[in-house]
Amino acid sequence: MSSKDHRHETFVEWVLALLDERFSWLGKDIDDPVSGADTVDSLVDLHRDLTEQRNAIHRNEQHTDQ
Repeated sequence: MSSKDHRHETFVEWVLALLDERFSWLGKDIDDPVSGADTVDSLVDLHRDLTEQRNAIHRNEQHTDQ
């Protein structure tokens, strides 16, 4: 397995774990109704959290470059 393949596999595993954590109903064979509003709220929260993580990484990189 090449380094690129390993990074891709790791990324895919990370995304799947994140989706399972935030949207536990995904991939389940249940017919329980899912609220569209709750799903949108969860996506907004996820987007905000990921944006904050990215911004923190950029701030840390800028801090260490100085």
